[in-house]
Amino acid sequence: MKKKIILIVLAIIILLTTIFIIVKNNSSKDDNKSKISVKNGLSINYLDGDELRANGKNNIYNFSITNDSSQEKYYQINIESLKLNSGLKYSLYSEEAKIDKKDQDLDDNVLVEYSVINPGDTHSYSLKISKDIRTDVIGKLNVENYIFEQEYFSQTIIANSKVMQNPQTYVGTEISQTDEGLIQDIDDDGVTYYFRGSVENNYFKFANLMWRIVRINGNNTVRVVLDNQTNEFVPYYQSTDIQNYFVYHSSNLKTYLDNWYESNLKNYEKYINNSKVCDNSTYTGIDEYIFQSTQRLVVNQNPTFNCIGNKYNAKISSLTADEIEYAGGMIGVQNTSYYLYNPNITQSSWTITPSKGNKNEFYPYALSTNGSVEDTLVGSQSRQVRPVIDIVKNISVDGKGTKDEPYEILY
Repeated sequence: MKKKIILIVLAIIILLTTIFIIVKNNSSKDDNKSKISVKNGLSINYLDGDELRANGKNNIYNFSITNDSSQEKYYQINIESLKLNSGLKYSLYSEEAKIDKKDQDLDDNVLVEYSVINPGDTHSYSLKISKDIRTDVIGKLNVENYIFEQEYFSQTIIANSKVMQNPQTYVGTEISQTDEGLIQDIDDDGVTYYFRGSVENNYFKFANLMWRIVRINGNNTVRVVLDNQTNEFVPYYQSTDIQNYFVYHSSNLKTYLDNWYESNLKNYEKYINNSKVCDNSTYTGIDEYIFQSTQRLVVNQNPTFNCIGNKYNAKISSLTADEIEYAGGMIGVQNTSYYLYNPNITQSSWTITPSKGNKNEFYPYALSTNGSVEDTLVGSQSRQVRPVIDIVKNISVDGKGTKDEPYEILY
């Protein structure tokens, strides 16, 4: 009996010791997991630690950035000592910073190049590392203050504009006829800022031509559209191209724009970014083609800056129908009071967004002379073009963005 009691006591002691070790280890693990860093007025709380892994699990890391100073701050998010692995992907989300990146290739150590945070604000992030790769530590998460050695084009635009979190009118369901300023949204690369309405501070003179600034892209390049049209009349596709007439990448319109670039912009090439152009040629149907873009713009009335289709690199393209709606236009609704309307333009201009079609003909969206988006022009007709280019991010400009004092590159 005495031996039995001793065995029971020993078993209890072992059990209690095991529980104590587990609790201690977990407590120690939790204590070491969270990490707080303070840098030049920014408090960064790495809630799940700053050591990133990709070990075959759903590795999710939550962290927050708080601006404790009395001044606007910029920050960047990167991964130190990044060990790149083929096929490694990440997703990054922040409602406050308007970041929503999904299944991005982790081929660079910079996750967010720079983002602005106002005094007293907190940006909460959730980062997921792909579970498809089985490896251990891939690097350390790091948030740093972003210090501009000089003010670049995108910062000048922001500094000279009325920056808004949301538009005053509903994009896709209402036209805009007043100056709504520069508005935040998201695209495939991060935070984008777009002009909407009758703005008068988005003029840009470049290559001896006048342009209008459409938006600051998520990668901080600046998208501009020619304020007028090119002189030539161009069919979107030739009648002999009926097999691939709705694919912009193989269209007559793209060929024309590439040639126009060579003639008018080649000497300024170092200032023009090689950007992603989205081909929205996805459709359903057999006899009548229903393009995804029409489902998005007409049925759902929900334009987007994100690419829903194939992407390829190009120096020049044209507007998308989505970008026109963000600027203040609408399908079938006249608007002569926003910046894309130009009274000197006498012909509709092609966009690169498909509207409708069948086996015999195709109708791209176009920007009408009355400021509306129209879908009644067959692509074999000749219309004019308003080229679009992206200006590289690391240039500085002079000017105020007005018609009399447009922005110009400081060469």
